[in-house]
Amino acid sequence: MSFSCGISFSQSVDSLSVDPNPITNSTIIHFYILQSDTITLRVLNSWGLTVMTLIQSTILPSGSYNINLPGDSLAVGVYFILLEIGSKKSLHKFVVKYPSTAGITDKKAIDNMLIFPNPTNEFITIPIAGYKTIIVTDINGKIIKSITTDQQTISLLDIAAGQYFITVSTNQNEKTTTQLILKRE
Repeated sequence: MSFSCGISFSQSVDSLSVDPNPITNSTIIHFYILQSDTITLRVLNSWGLTVMTLIQSTILPSGSYNINLPGDSLAVGVYFILLEIGSKKSLHKFVVKYPSTAGITDKKAIDNMLIFPNPTNEFITIPIAGYKTIIVTDINGKIIKSITTDQQTISLLDIAAGQYFITVSTNQNEKTTTQLILKRE
C-alpha cells in the first residue's frame, strides 16, 4: 500500500473516490478533506465487517490523498470503502472485486462484453454466439446455476433476488468474462 498527499485548493467539499472500479489487481482510493481532522479509512465486506484498515485514527492536514489498495489482497466480492472524518462525518463508496484477468486471452472482448439488462427481474442476454457455459455464483463463490447452451437469452427466474457473478466460458473452456449482476424480485 502506498500513500501520497497533495494540497488542492479547488475542492469545496470532502470527497472520496475509487478508480478503477471494479477492481482486478489494484485500485487507487482518492480522498480530499477540507480541514485537518482525525481520519480512519477502512475496507468493509458486504456484511459490514472490517477486512482491512488502511488508516487508523490519524490526524491529517487538509488536502488531497491517494492510497493504493492492492486488489489481490481481497477475495472476489462486494466491498465498501469507508472514510471516517472526525467523529461526525463519514463517506463511503461501493466497490466490486472481480477475478483477475490473468489467463484470459482476449482482454478486448472482456472490456466490450455486456450482460444485460443489469439489474434484471427475469432474463439476461449474453451476446456471444455459439455454445457457451454460464456459471452463476453468489458473492461468496457458491455455484447457484450452471448451464451449457447456444442460446443468448438465459432465464434467472429460478434464482432469488441478490447479487451474483455471471461467468461465461466458450466451448473450448476459455473464460470469456465475469460480470456482477443484480437480480431483483
